[in-house]
Amino acid sequence: MRERVSVIIPNLNMGAFLDAALRSIARQSAPVHEVILVDNGSTDGTFEVVARHRGGALNLKVLECPRRGAGPARNLGIAAAEGDLIAFLDADDLWPAGKLERQLARLRARPAVQMVTGYACYFEEAGEDGLEPAPGSRTERLFHVFAGACVYRRETFAKIGGAFDEDFLYTGEDTDLLLRLREADVPFTILRSIELYYRQHPASMMAQNDPRKHGAFRNAVRKSLLRRRAAGTLDVPLRAFASYLEPERE
Repeated sequence: MRERVSVIIPNLNMGAFLDAALRSIARQSAPVHEVILVDNGSTDGTFEVVARHRGGALNLKVLECPRRGAGPARNLGIAAAEGDLIAFLDADDLWPAGKLERQLARLRARPAVQMVTGYACYFEEAGEDGLEPAPGSRTERLFHVFAGACVYRRETFAKIGGAFDEDFLYTGEDTDLLLRLREADVPFTILRSIELYYRQHPASMMAQNDPRKHGAFRNAVRKSLLRRRAAGTLDVPLRAFASYLEPERE
């Protein structure tokens, strides 16, 4: 029996990038069951892009929700999703070729593993087809907690008290989710391959000099400390991220 993968895309006025995001899902060698676009009240060309993709192989569905942030939008998508595996992609980012096949292979090989993620590649300019960083574009490869790099077994969220904490309205919900996975000692794997192309552009959150970014990270750490104190595990060190990294191949 093949897995059903639901991909959830939160969107707010990212119509200029949405077509490339959807095409990066469509080019995957492993098919998805559905793509759920959760729109936060876009007023740009988002729905023209949606119209071009509706009725295609992606089984694109659209939900609308109040403008409350990416976390609530993703939660709405999870609630509506039919898949037993949940993946994410922000509307201005891209999935590298082969991403889904690599991650599904790891989940099949390791039934205890609840989530598979990988490295992200920051880029500033896309190539001619819009699906890869342009030759010569400034890039940076690193591990980060972006939801778009991850594929989750659906039942994982029940093990950690739910998916995205809706108190994080600007950013930080990805960090909080990963901290809760570590606190619960949920098995997950970090692949050494690039599993997300993260687009840097003037409207992206990473480009904004907004104090809420730093406050959200501190809030995620604060909540983690409070949970661990309440559980009596504050003195028990969390596993190092390096211990989740897949072994290097010989």
